[in-house]
Amino acid sequence: MRSLPIILAGVLICALGSVTAAAKKHHHTSSADLQAQAQHRIRLAAKQKKEWRLHLAKLKQLPHAERVAQKRHERKWQRKHDAKVDAMQAARESRVAQNRATARQTKRSAEKQRQVAKQAAHRHHHTPVVAAQPKPRRATSVRPVVSTRPAVHHVSVTQASAHAQNVAAKRAARLENAAVHQRMAAARERNHQVNRALHLANVRAASQAHAANMRAAHNARVAAERSHWIALHGDGSGGSSIHFWQTAAAGVPVKVISVNLNDSNVKVSAVMARHGNGTSEPFRQMIDRAQPNVAVTGTFFSLNDLQPVGDIVIDGSLVHFGGMGTALCITPGNHADMVTCEWGRHHDWSPYDFVVACGPRLLNRGRVVLDPHSERFHDKHMLAPNSRIAVGITPGNTLFFVMTHEPIYLGKLARVMQSLGAREAMNLDAGTSTGFYYNGATLALPGRKLTNMIVVYGRRDRYERALDQLVPAAYHRTGTRPRGQISSALVRP
Repeated sequence: MRSLPIILAGVLICALGSVTAAAKKHHHTSSADLQAQAQHRIRLAAKQKKEWRLHLAKLKQLPHAERVAQKRHERKWQRKHDAKVDAMQAARESRVAQNRATARQTKRSAEKQRQVAKQAAHRHHHTPVVAAQPKPRRATSVRPVVSTRPAVHHVSVTQASAHAQNVAAKRAARLENAAVHQRMAAARERNHQVNRALHLANVRAASQAHAANMRAAHNARVAAERSHWIALHGDGSGGSSIHFWQTAAAGVPVKVISVNLNDSNVKVSAVMARHGNGTSEPFRQMIDRAQPNVAVTGTFFSLNDLQPVGDIVIDGSLVHFGGMGTALCITPGNHADMVTCEWGRHHDWSPYDFVVACGPRLLNRGRVVLDPHSERFHDKHMLAPNSRIAVGITPGNTLFFVMTHEPIYLGKLARVMQSLGAREAMNLDAGTSTGFYYNGATLALPGRKLTNMIVVYGRRDRYERALDQLVPAAYHRTGTRPRGQISSALVRP
C-alpha cells in the first residue's frame, strides 16, 4: 500500500511530460503556420501591388473621359464592397455575441447543477441516524436481545431520500441541457438565415458587378475601335496631306504621322501653357484649347522651374529662349530644316515662322551624328533606354513624327529614323512626357503636365482661328527687328 502513492506520482510525472512535449510541438507547429501565413500575405500584397500598377498603366493610356468613367465605376464598386464588408463584420459580431451568451448560460447551468448536487451530498452526509428504542418486554429469566432492524430500516429511508434528490437534480439538469440545446439550435438557425441573406446579397452584388464590368468593357472596346478607326482614317478635318500608320523600322514597332509640307494649307506651330513660361498644363486641355489635327510633345523642360531647355518661336515671334540643342525650323513657305544651336547664344530666327529646339540631333544629311554631350545633354534618364518621340525631314520636304513605346537607346532611334528615309532627324521629349495625338485619337497620354507641344493643322484657316490660343493671353507682340538680331519677342506688358 505504501508503494501506491509512489506509483501514482510517477504516472503523473510521465503524463505531465507528454502534455508538455505535445504543447511544445503544438507551439512549433503554430509558429510555422503563422510564418507561412505571413509569407502568403506578403506574396498576395506584392501580387496585388503589381496588378494595381498594371491597372494604372492601362488607365494612363485611356482618353480622359474613359479614365474618369473608369474611376467613377471603381469608386462605386468600392462603396459596395465596403458596405458588404461592414454587413459581414456586423453578422460576425452578432454571432460572436450569441455564442458568448450561450456559453455563459451553459456555464451558469452547469454551476447550478454542481451546487444542487453538492447540497444534496451535504444533506445526506449530515443527516443523523437515530436507532429506534425497543419496546419494553416483560421480565423473564431470559436476557433481552436488542434488535437492530429498526436502525437498518431508518438508514434505508435516508438513502432513498438522497437518491430521490439526486434523481430530481439529474432531471433538472437534463431539462436545463435540453433548453440550452434548444437555444443553441435557434442561434444556429439565426446564423444560417444571416449567412444565407449575406450569400444572396453577395450573389446579387457579384451579378451587378459582372454586368457593370461587361458594360464597361463593351464601352471601352467600342471607344477603342472608334479611336483606332479615327486614327487610321481621320475625322475629315486634317485634309489629304496628313497621314498616320504603324510599321516596324529597324526591328522596332513604331507609330508614324507624316505631314506633307508641300501643301500650302498645312501649318506647323507650337503651343505654350496657358499661363506662359514657368507653368504647365494637361495635354488634353492644351489640345482642347488649340484644336489641332496633330499634337506631339515638344522640347524638354525643367521639373524644378518648368522652363523649356530650347528656343521656341511661334508665328515668327520668340516666345522662349533656351540657348541649346537642335532646332526644327519651318519657314513661312513651309520649308523645313534643322539647325544646331550654339550654347547660350541667341540665334537669328527671323527667316523662320516656327522653331522648336530640342535634341540631341540624330541625323544630318542622312548620316548618324549622335553626340549628346556636345549639345549639353547629360541627363542619365534621357540617355538610358526609354520610350521615344523623334521628328525627321525627308528629301521631299515631308515631316515625320515617330513614336515608339518600346524603350530604346538614342542610337537605335537614329537607325529607326534612317530606315524610314529621313534626311534630318532629332529627338523630342518623351518618357513620362510622351504625348501623341492624331485627328481626335489620343495615341499616347503623358503622365505629367506639359509646358509646350508641337501642333499641326491641315487647313490654314483653322490655324488662324487658333492662333490666339497658341500663346498666353498676357503676352503681346512687338515689332519686327532688323535681320541679324533676335526676332520679334512676345513680352509681358
